[in-house]
Amino acid sequence: MAKKQSTEVATANVRTSAHLDFTDSDAHAAQSLGIVIGGSAADRITRAVVAYNQAARMAVEAGYLLLSVKAEVEHGQFEGGVEELGLTRYRAAELMRQAKFITSLPEDKRVEMLSLPKSKVLALAGADPKVIEQMLEDGDVSDLDDMSVRGLRQRIRELEATATDLAVQRDKADADLKAMEKKQRRAERDAEDQVVPLVVADARAELAALIKKAELAITSLHPVGVEIVGLIAHNEAAEWVKPSLRLGLSGLLAVRELVDGSIKSFVEAMGEDVDRVSGQPDVLAFLDASEIKGVAEDWARLTAVHQHEAALREHERAQARPKGKGRPTKAPEAPATTGSKK
Repeated sequence: MAKKQSTEVATANVRTSAHLDFTDSDAHAAQSLGIVIGGSAADRITRAVVAYNQAARMAVEAGYLLLSVKAEVEHGQFEGGVEELGLTRYRAAELMRQAKFITSLPEDKRVEMLSLPKSKVLALAGADPKVIEQMLEDGDVSDLDDMSVRGLRQRIRELEATATDLAVQRDKADADLKAMEKKQRRAERDAEDQVVPLVVADARAELAALIKKAELAITSLHPVGVEIVGLIAHNEAAEWVKPSLRLGLSGLLAVRELVDGSIKSFVEAMGEDVDRVSGQPDVLAFLDASEIKGVAEDWARLTAVHQHEAALREHERAQARPKGKGRPTKAPEAPATTGSKK
């Protein structure tokens, strides 16, 4: 078996060697391309290495030229222009990515990087910038030159996987920290509210319901304001836009004064304990299960009422428009209030 494999390898080497013989056809093809085949063997090897190393530089030069053109022409014209000259969009994007990659490098590393084969520069151009930075810190460009293209791509994948793992671990640590902080805050509240008398529970639930109602009312004002602004192009309604906005603004300012006054009274009542309140906690977080159920019932009722009011306003505006096909329409029915909190 081993003898057979040796014979096959030897045969393959002979075929490869024969396939790479320099023929008259090769000489003619090189001459037609303007490639001078002359000079000593050492000179020709030197020229071959220089030409090979210049491949990356020429590709990067092409990328910079394409980037400059793309910045000057109108959107959509660039792709069509390069395709007309035989350069695909994918190849043009590849060349521009290589140029961008060279720009991102420290100035003292750019010339060294261009000494690498084009395939390696392309592989590096598609890698995460942090991975490139890590590779340059671990070794110089000569270390990259010693790697095969496959080895370089494998190294890039390994470093990117490591970076991803670190990012996941960091995100998990942040999430765990936030969870612990939330748990601690909840524990402090539970210690304070472990036993809530019934009379206090009713008052707390009423507080939460009223706060949610106020929040719903305030948030419902914005779309109404947007709708009023949209009437600026209406012939009959345009002159009423700013007065209507002033009406809403004056109302909001009055509400703000009421809110500021309520906040002040609550702060004064809490005294030093007000320092424990940080940020804007969810009011439902301070209620037990039965209280939350009561708030949910009130919330559903309040939401239905506000939706009905919005639908009714839209119906009234539709009825005020010039008559046309499909009119009149039935007014929206008010939501049922059965089971709502009295």
